[in-house]
Order: sequence, then structure tokens, then C-alpha cells
Amino acid sequence: MREYPVGLLNQRYLVVLVLVAFLVLLNQILVQPSLLQLTTDAPVINVAGRQRMLSQRLAKAALALDRAVDEVDRRRHLAELGHVLRLWSVSHNGLRHGDRALSLPGRNSKAVREAFDDLEPFFMRMCDAVARLIGNDAVKRPDGAAAHEDLATILEIEGEYLARMDRIVGLFEGETRARVNRLLWTGWAVTVLILVALVAIGLFVLRPAARLIRRQILKLREARDELEDRVRERTRELELANQELAREARERALAEERHRRLLEQFSHVARTTTIGEMASGLAHELNQPLGAIANYAEGCLVELDSPRPALDEIQAALEKLLATTMRAGQIIKRIRRFVTRHELGNERFEPNRVVAEVEELLRDEARRRGITVGLELAPELPNLWGDPVQVQQVLVNLVRNAFEALAASESVELTVVMQTRRAGSGAVEFSVSDNGEGIPREHLGKVFDAYFSTRAEGMGMGLSISRTIVEAHHGRIDVESVPGVWTNFRFTLPVAGVDDAGSNRVHCGR
Repeated sequence: MREYPVGLLNQRYLVVLVLVAFLVLLNQILVQPSLLQLTTDAPVINVAGRQRMLSQRLAKAALALDRAVDEVDRRRHLAELGHVLRLWSVSHNGLRHGDRALSLPGRNSKAVREAFDDLEPFFMRMCDAVARLIGNDAVKRPDGAAAHEDLATILEIEGEYLARMDRIVGLFEGETRARVNRLLWTGWAVTVLILVALVAIGLFVLRPAARLIRRQILKLREARDELEDRVRERTRELELANQELAREARERALAEERHRRLLEQFSHVARTTTIGEMASGLAHELNQPLGAIANYAEGCLVELDSPRPALDEIQAALEKLLATTMRAGQIIKRIRRFVTRHELGNERFEPNRVVAEVEELLRDEARRRGITVGLELAPELPNLWGDPVQVQQVLVNLVRNAFEALAASESVELTVVMQTRRAGSGAVEFSVSDNGEGIPREHLGKVFDAYFSTRAEGMGMGLSISRTIVEAHHGRIDVESVPGVWTNFRFTLPVAGVDDAGSNRVHCGR
């Protein structure tokens, strides 16, 4: 199959356009003028034929006028003679020179003009004779001899006029037939040219274009099939990738679950270690209410042994004993809740309440160390979503680190401040600051690393576990410090998805 470049087809298409334009112009030049002229040939032949009839009507009207029996009959024939003369004269002039009202173009050939020149004397003599008949009658000149002479002239010239008019009509008809024949041959010639042009267009333009289109369609089909194959192949790859992603997602979920369980184990160990470090302080805190309970009980027994016991004093002592027992129970409950190992579970909790409970848990230790713990809790904080025990563990780690830092400080007034406030991103920020020895600048980037500690006796796990807990709650933890002046640990936690405006019932001042 021969290949046709697109450029060659474009050239052939332009040639075809030029050929079609040429045929249109040829039709306008050769066919349309002849058709327009043929539309005027019929009126010309009709008027020319009517001229013969009008000349005969002139002769008949002149004879009738000559033989009129009364005045009424004479006037009627006279009027007819004048009417026919006007029509005859107008048609004659229109045939020679043209008349738009009669659709007569006046474009006569040389032979027709010569025939009209030969006819003109006879036409003028008949016109003059008819005009004299009408004029003699109009002036009421009873000149019978003149009227008979004009009538004889009309009848004599009519034969010559008719013969010459027949020749003119024949010339018109002959020229019309010649134009029809010429138009017929011209039409056939144009038709043949059009057929040749159509054949050439079909052979040299349409057929190559059809072949080119067919090849393009085949290429498009091949490209479509190839694209479908690629899509199927890519779909299989994506399905395999989705399966791999699902497997990885399951493995990641299992890994996260193991990580959460491991985190809980580490957290439990850290809380147990913290309580172990606080054991002496907790024992002292529990000894006080237990000693008071024993004293109140002993006093009540002694009073009851007396002959007349003071029941009011016994009742007051028992009420104090009950309150002291409840206080000891609350201490044990807080310690147990903080230490007991439990499954990870998220719930809504109030940030200020968590901070208040941590302060209460560490209050006795702070008192023994001579440290003032202040609370700056922002009001109307939204509820948080997470594990409140783990958040308490982070705060306990940070506060006890602050206690250790203050133990090595030379400051006169040892202070730790626990603060809550709204963060700019809509989260809640917790901070623990102290005026202790601070952290050297070179250690700021390492304090959250596992097994790193600035104290010789430290394990280096508290801050690492704290960071893990904060990040598990989708938060961030950071530290700022000026050595020898102050240190500030802060972390942010996102608010709960619902009830963001949950209010807190615990608001404390420093």
C-alpha cells in the first residue's frame, strides 16, 4: 500500500479547491448568462408573434371602420383602431430598442437589426395611414376618397409587413435555438469537467485520505489495545501493591499494639520505680493518720472505761478518727491507682484535675524537701482525649526531676510551678518549671534520649518514656533552660473531638 505523506495530501486538497473554484466561475461565465438570456427570449418571440396579429387587427379594424353603418358602430371601430395602433407601436419600439415593462432587452443581433431596418419603412407607412384614418374621422372630414386610399395603403403594406415580420420572428427563434444548443453543449462540457474533477478528487484525494484515516484508526486501535494491556497490567500491580499495603498495615497495627503494650510495661515499671523512690515519704505520710487513728481510738476506750463517760467528746473523737481514716484511704487509693498496671484506654479527662491530683500526690514530698509547688491553671480549658494516668506519669516525672534539680541548687527559695494554658493551635499546653541548676546547653538535645541522664544515679528512662507517652497522644514535648537560673519543660496535647468546650471544676492559684 502506497504511503501518502500528509503534506502531499494538503497540496492535492488545495488543487481540488482551486479546481472547484474554477468550475464555479466557469458556470457563472458560460452557463448563467445564457440562462438569463433565455429567460428573455420567450417574451421577445411572443411579442414579435403578436406584432403580426396586431397588424392584421389594424387591417380588420380599418375595413370595419370603412363599412360602419352608423355613428355608434363607427366610433367603436375607431376606438379599437387607436388602441391596436398604440399596442403595435409600443411593441415595435420595444423589440428594436428594449422595454423593461414588456421584459424586452433590446440586445438584438446584427441580422435582426438589419431585418428591422428593412421593416421600418413599411411600419412607418402603415402607422401614417392608420393615423390619417383616425385624424380624418376626428375632424369629421367626410373625405371618402382619402379614406379609401389610406385603407388601400394599409391593405397593400400589410402583406409586405407580415412577410418581413415573419422573417424577424424566424430570426429570433433561430437565435434562441442556437443559444439552447450552445447552452446544452456548454452544460455537457461543464458536467464532464465536474465528473472528471470528481473522479480526480476520488482518486488523488479521497482515496489516499481514506487510506490514511484507515491507517490512523488501526494505529489508534493498536494504541488502545496496548493501553488497555498496560492498564490491566498496572491494575494487577496496584492490586498486588494494595495487598502488600494491607499486609504492611496489619503488621504495622500489630507492631503498634506491641509498642503500646511495651509502653504500658515501661510505664508500669517507671511508676513502680517512682513509688519505690517515694516509699519513705509515703510511709511517713501514712504514719501520721495511722498514729492519729490509734490515739483517737485509745482516747475513746479510756473515756468509755470511766464511770461517767463524756459522750460528746467520744463522738467528736470518733468523727475525727473517721476523717483521718478516710484521708489515709484516699492516700492509698491514689497510690494504688497510679501504680496498678492496666490496659491502655482513652477517655475524656479534665487537664486541670490531672494537674491537681499530681500536686496532691507529691505535696508531702515537696514539703519534706522544702519546695514550694505552685499551680497556675487556666480556666475553661477544653477536655482532652487520652489516658489520664499516663499523663499524670509524665507530670510526676517532670516534677520529680525538678525536685532533684532543686536539691543541687543553691537558691534560697526553691520553687516549682505547674501551669496549664491554651496553645495557639487549639491544644492544651502543660508546663513544669523550676529555679534549679538548669541544663547545660550541650545536653538540651539529648535529655529525651533513652539512658541519658545528667545525674550519676539516674537511669535516663523517665524523660524518654515521657516523650513516648506524649507522642502516643499526638502531642509534642520540649524543654528550655538557662543554666543556673531556670528550666521549663512543656508539652501539648490535642483537645477531644467532641465537647471541646468542656469546663474544668478545679482552678487553683499559686
